[in-house]
Amino acid sequence: MELTLKNDFAEIPPAADAVAHFLAGQRVSPEILYFARLVIEELVSNTIKYGYDDRGPHEIHINAGIERGTLVLKVSDDGRPFNPLDAPEPAAHLPAHERPIGGLGLHFIRSLSDSFHYERRDERNIVAARKSLVSS
Repeated sequence: MELTLKNDFAEIPPAADAVAHFLAGQRVSPEILYFARLVIEELVSNTIKYGYDDRGPHEIHINAGIERGTLVLKVSDDGRPFNPLDAPEPAAHLPAHERPIGGLGLHFIRSLSDSFHYERRDERNIVAARKSLVSS
């Protein structure tokens, strides 16, 4: 399934719901539904918050599918280049009240994904997260 969103926070819940509905039709586990929602909410909200130098309209594309027993979620945007794999790990060694705000969402996605990939192509950031439908 493919979706196109505007760079507007109000677009995130309906997009996450649409992907969840699609995946529910594929009879995936609650764990996979949670993972899909997390990926969409984190990647799209981060793009809207930090990805653009202007307030003009932009399109964010989501592609969700199942390939050989694996959920594949791709999010692409035309924001400034940002490789989420380069984001620092959160300072888990610090007490919660001393940790810098941010970075946990990307950390969770990287931790929960079976693979997490970034590329910059045709002036677009493309992030792909994969998760096996079979519990390990």
